[in-house]
Amino acid sequence: MGLTYSIERELVTVIAEGSFSVADVHGSFARIRSEFEGSVPIQILIVDHGSEFEPNREEVQELARGWGEIFRGVPVRIALLVEKNIHYGLGRMVSVYARQHDLPFDVFRHSLDAMQWLAREESPSRPLYV
Repeated sequence: MGLTYSIERELVTVIAEGSFSVADVHGSFARIRSEFEGSVPIQILIVDHGSEFEPNREEVQELARGWGEIFRGVPVRIALLVEKNIHYGLGRMVSVYARQHDLPFDVFRHSLDAMQWLAREESPSRPLYV
């Protein structure tokens, strides 16, 4: 279990199952980053339909900080698709910390909403995150 991913063009789908750590998440995302050359735009959809991942506040901050470093200078958008209420709340926390690292991240309950947000064009007049 843990994290697995597939890549279809610029869309990366990450499946989160069972238990894993923040270090596991960063390792997977560093491997994902290495799959793309230069500053190619990357869209990441994390699908979590019931993993056991429940980070504390410090770990949530570390997730956002690590992603900010991994994707520095790369146009990336990360959407988290969840079912559990706890994961929705944790995703909202990540979105707050992600803003500190200029990382477009948001959490969703419906896949269509997540996919529309990922596909949204950047606009200098509005923030990348909601």
